[in-house]
Amino acid sequence: MKSGVSFGPYAARGLLILIESVSRKTASAKVPLVNSPTDRHHSAPAKISRVVVFINRTKADSQRIAVALKEFLDRKKIRQEWIETLPPQKNLFGKMEDLRESEADMVIAVGGDGTLLQAAHRFRGSPVPILGVNIGYLGFITSIRSGEIRRELSRVLKGDFVVSRRAALEVHISGGKKIVRGWALNDALITRGSNPHMIGIKASIGKRRLTKYRCDGLIIATPTGSTAYSLAAGGPIISPECNVLTVTPICPQALTNRSVVIDSTEPIEMRLDATSGPAELQVDGMKLVKLNGSHTITVKMSGTSVPIAFLPEINYYDVLAEKLKWRGDGLSKPKYGHT
Repeated sequence: MKSGVSFGPYAARGLLILIESVSRKTASAKVPLVNSPTDRHHSAPAKISRVVVFINRTKADSQRIAVALKEFLDRKKIRQEWIETLPPQKNLFGKMEDLRESEADMVIAVGGDGTLLQAAHRFRGSPVPILGVNIGYLGFITSIRSGEIRRELSRVLKGDFVVSRRAALEVHISGGKKIVRGWALNDALITRGSNPHMIGIKASIGKRRLTKYRCDGLIIATPTGSTAYSLAAGGPIISPECNVLTVTPICPQALTNRSVVIDSTEPIEMRLDATSGPAELQVDGMKLVKLNGSHTITVKMSGTSVPIAFLPEINYYDVLAEKLKWRGDGLSKPKYGHT
């Protein structure tokens, strides 16, 4: 197995974006992945019999968790394929092996949100649901805590889970020597990178001019990514039911430049201003390409969604309260599934 760690400083802390949840409690249930006509249907088996396990070996306690998980899956007679996450490296986006043809009923991502994001990239377009086991820090889009693996995974293997279909982004960069394409579950980011000066970015929504930014960068985020880098830059938290994208500037020169929430059906087109210095484009924290004034960057909603598995009692707003430590009365202690 390849050794590795989770990728990108902005990869962790993605929040669940849910267009609709579908129960998978019976063998006849269907899990439609339908954010567009190109999405496929995936029939829910009566139980899980084959899994791919993604694991981040650099996380504390990962070895103990791996041993316990393997023993548990072996006892349940679950066929397994184990894969370690890739470490941060040059051209990581292009080096991730496509695993869409792997034979599995479920992908189990053991680490944090970054581990789950890497699994989403490598299974991009697959109908196989991804279940997150959190041994990381925040774990917004993971469902099971490390101390609950045996109990909760027993339920999941019997089909007691729901699938959240999460929107993703497609990125298209033209005007250079070749066309570059990217994909992101959390966000696409134009950043000044090693350039010590602010950059100028002209942005349009569909055919309509938005504005010209003078800033350190610009984040285009899905609802999943609304609690990642976008939130740290002052962007809003987007409810899972909203079919929108957010455009959030990083340290804008104009104090009135704030996040804009737009209809996800409209593409966002951006160019560096003629007076701007160089920049780079990242997807989910991974560098995709260096940018100059000749490039046109188009970001739009992807035609396919990402199926992520959750325990049925998990409530989106409890996740917010738990992870962001909301304590309205200073005493309450929110729990998953609290009503």
